[in-house]
Amino acid sequence: MFHVKSDPNFKKNYFKKTKSVCPECLTTIDAEIYEEDGKIFIRKSCKEHGNYKDILSSNADYYRWTHWKGDTWGWEKDGNPNPPDVECKDERGCPWNCGLCSEHKSACTLVIIEITNRCNLSCNFCFANVEKTGMLIEPSLEEIGRIMDHFRNKPIPATAIMFSGGEPTIRSDFVEIVKMAKDKGFKEILAATNGYGFQKIDGEQYANVCRENGLDTLYLSFDGIHEETWKTTRGVPLKEYKERVLENCRKAGLDSIVLVSTVARTVNEIEIGNILQYAIDNIDLVRGIVFQPISLCGRVSHEEVNTLRITNADVLKAIEKQTKGALKVDRDWYPLSTIVEFGRAIAWLGNQEPIEITCHPDCGFSTYLVMDPDENKMISILEYMDPMAVIDFATKFWAKLKDRKAPTFFSNIAGDSWKKLARTLDDGLAWLDKQQLKARFALGILPYIKKTGKQMEIFTKMILTGNWDNVSSFAYGSLLIGSMHFQDAYNFDIERVKRCVVHFGISMPDKTVAEVPFCAMNIFHRENIEKQIAVPYKKKTIGDDLE
Repeated sequence: MFHVKSDPNFKKNYFKKTKSVCPECLTTIDAEIYEEDGKIFIRKSCKEHGNYKDILSSNADYYRWTHWKGDTWGWEKDGNPNPPDVECKDERGCPWNCGLCSEHKSACTLVIIEITNRCNLSCNFCFANVEKTGMLIEPSLEEIGRIMDHFRNKPIPATAIMFSGGEPTIRSDFVEIVKMAKDKGFKEILAATNGYGFQKIDGEQYANVCRENGLDTLYLSFDGIHEETWKTTRGVPLKEYKERVLENCRKAGLDSIVLVSTVARTVNEIEIGNILQYAIDNIDLVRGIVFQPISLCGRVSHEEVNTLRITNADVLKAIEKQTKGALKVDRDWYPLSTIVEFGRAIAWLGNQEPIEITCHPDCGFSTYLVMDPDENKMISILEYMDPMAVIDFATKFWAKLKDRKAPTFFSNIAGDSWKKLARTLDDGLAWLDKQQLKARFALGILPYIKKTGKQMEIFTKMILTGNWDNVSSFAYGSLLIGSMHFQDAYNFDIERVKRCVVHFGISMPDKTVAEVPFCAMNIFHRENIEKQIAVPYKKKTIGDDLE
């Protein structure tokens, strides 16, 4: 299990000291993460508000493996953070100095811009809604462009951007915003949407225009297949609504949809298998599923914590049970940070912008299902390869590659009049060097491929070309499945937020851009920031009304 070598330390109960916050007053306090009865908990004590205990994982063995510091693994990967944007002036330290500050350990890979807090729905789990607060938050095109520039002009630029809300497609200029992101060089453009713009009468045309202007993926909220589930999670029946979204996108050729399910115990955990099957039934345009164990922020009361709490490990266990073992907890799932060195090697070999997924191992897990043409069914990608062997090879390869210098042979011997030609010749040597390194990388991985297939051919092509664009081709006919648990004040670990790679970008009144990690935003900064940027809501002045 878990692909680890025999080590007596691995079986010891997990224990670690960290920092957290009091869920009542948000004061930074000491905390302990520890193992008890086969589960992992966090406990802490506030002098004013008392003791708190919350579960982090229902599977201590798997948790220990992801954090193991033995002679092989431990998935806490150091990132290459960008220079800080703000000074650490708040004496409370992390996470109160976000901006970003010098304590952050990872560069941003996914930018989130909330382009409006208007929405056509009023979901139970929403962080904010203009109809309830009476305050509008809707940055101008100029402000949105400023945020994009902030992230694209960093030494390590963000490669992906997500527009969220509220409901982003309510804005009449949404397509213009998408085009702006494409023009500024973002590689992947996503819309976190309930599908509003895509399910309307002209939804097919709308989807086509969005696709033509650069929208790559719909990050579509999808909590189940039964109307009772939708009524519980979103307040209204949405089954036909969601089906219209998929059909209009299918007709328009917008064939990259990720189903995003907020999962809460006693609410919709029984729908996990149904969502998986729904994705497989629509594999022509559904590329992935992201399960999000509910973050107990927003309008969820303190008393509901024990009732609603579900962890990543619970989701993985439910997937194994509801798929009758097609995906197994101890075989198929890996922390998102697993592929850091592999990604760095691919980017270096292909002269691509690096993708630094150096988030904390507790943040999320993922795996792939691919179509087996012989059996005509979806099977785990691990039937095709030995992942730990591939990861081990890529890690060692990157260790030798990362400090490799560009050739300067001709430049060192050329006179001043030949410098330009010498640089051209050295560039030729560098090109040849990378070609042979690509071949070595591919040949080094091939022994760990168990069986051939379309996905493995694309995988090999991606390695040989060194081009992440081939990931899109890899996605067709396969299904990425992930579970990502955002933090709340009850289970908060400061070490996690320091490694966050998903950052909000907010244009502030002084024309600066605040960059705030996802979990820190919702717990610590949202209320203060929104007070500065919100204006009174007057529906009749906001452009297009909801239908």
